[in-house]
Amino acid sequence: MNWFGLLRRIARLSVRLIPSEPIRRAAPSPAKPTAPDQLRLHLFGADFDSAEAAHRFCYIAPGPDLPVDLTRELTGAFIDTDEVEMIHDDIFPRLCEFLPEAEADDIMLRLAGDNTLILITEHAFGGLPYDLDDTDRLTYLGPQVVAV
Repeated sequence: MNWFGLLRRIARLSVRLIPSEPIRRAAPSPAKPTAPDQLRLHLFGADFDSAEAAHRFCYIAPGPDLPVDLTRELTGAFIDTDEVEMIHDDIFPRLCEFLPEAEADDIMLRLAGDNTLILITEHAFGGLPYDLDDTDRLTYLGPQVVAV
C-alpha cells in the first residue's frame, strides 16, 4: 500500500474515534432512476501488485459456490460481475472515453496513486437496494452518470 492510500484510510477511519459521531451505516436503498439515455457507474480505486491480482479480485471466485472477492468486500451489495470493468494502470485514457477530460482528471486525483479503477454499472445490482462505501481494500470514488 502506498503512503497516500494509508493516509486516506487513516483519515476515513478517524471518525470512529469521535464518541459523539454515529458509526452505524444507513440501510441499503435503491438508487434514483436515471434517464433512458444515461447509465450510473460506481467507481472504486484500489492498489494491486499486478493486473492479474486485480483480475482475480474482480472476476475469479476463490472456490466453488463462493462469490468473488469484490462481492465479498462490498458487503452492502449483490454484484453481477458481468457488469464490472477493471482497469489496471492505463486508467486515464479509458476515463476519457466516456467523461470530459476535467472530470477524468478529478478522478485521477482522487485515486491518489492507486493503480486500479473498478467500474460497476448500475445493472450489476439487479435492481436490488445497495450500500457502497470504502472498504479495507477499496476506496469508493462515488457514482458517475454517463451518456449511453
